[in-house]
Amino acid sequence: MPTVSVITPFLNAEPYLAAAIESVRRQSETNWELLLIDDGSTDKSVAIARRAAELDPRLRLVFNSGEQRGAAAARNLGLRSARGEFVSFLDADDLYEPDALANAVAALKDNPKAGMVYGPSRWWHPGNNEQDWTESVAGLTQSLHHPPDLLIHVILLQRGHVPCTCGVLIRREVIDTVGGFEEQFRLYEDQTLWVKVFLSSPVSVIDTCMARYRQHPESVSALAMESGEYDRLQPHTARAAFLQWLSSYVDDCRQDDPRIRRAMRIARASYDAPPGLQRTLDRLSLFADRILCDARDVFKGRITRLLRCEF
Repeated sequence: MPTVSVITPFLNAEPYLAAAIESVRRQSETNWELLLIDDGSTDKSVAIARRAAELDPRLRLVFNSGEQRGAAAARNLGLRSARGEFVSFLDADDLYEPDALANAVAALKDNPKAGMVYGPSRWWHPGNNEQDWTESVAGLTQSLHHPPDLLIHVILLQRGHVPCTCGVLIRREVIDTVGGFEEQFRLYEDQTLWVKVFLSSPVSVIDTCMARYRQHPESVSALAMESGEYDRLQPHTARAAFLQWLSSYVDDCRQDDPRIRRAMRIARASYDAPPGLQRTLDRLSLFADRILCDARDVFKGRITRLLRCEF
């Protein structure tokens, strides 16, 4: 049985897929399987995946019914096919750092009560590295985080970076218990699984960089930002829909924690009307937290590059 099942959905990822596959093949942790889930590609992605699977028996090519159903459905298909003790997710345009799986596996083995581990990702701008920065996990790595702490502070209040899809490792038994991704979402689909885990299981955070999160104009998030559906710093329709789902999910789980109710109120302050004084204060608090979090990481990255004479 493989230690880790890596699930990689792809849709017309011809320029990037081979590099993503190679980043898995170069892992210092070698007991893995890589499930390549085609979501209806029309370019040469399938040929690239098929050739890679022919060369390495640890790779498997899986077809998602020959139609485009979205990343969440593709990942869920991968979960149904996965055989590993732990599960990770690498998008086709991202790259793992060489020790990513080894570090994450070690963290979960050192913390048997933890259902998930995550670490920072590097926001990577190929050809324009002066814009690169690595997410901060300052103050999060000292102890296990028990439910619902990360749901409140990271997902709702945004006082830390939500883990990138390429930065997590989850015990398979935890996913079997809470279920996979919510397939109705094209954006925030990753966070639907994080919410389920953060509400049900302790989580460990490590400070070693897990992956390079590629920034390019054809990515789902970049296209959503261009259309106005998504914005990292401003209220937007995709997060409104996600928060509505989250509220219903918390209710379905019969979570009546006053801390969650307060955090939910603050998170939804930008979307609920009429504004009112309390909502205005909540919106300002949330916006300030988000700005300070991003500014801290960008500033830290630039100082690091300056010290290394990378300008």
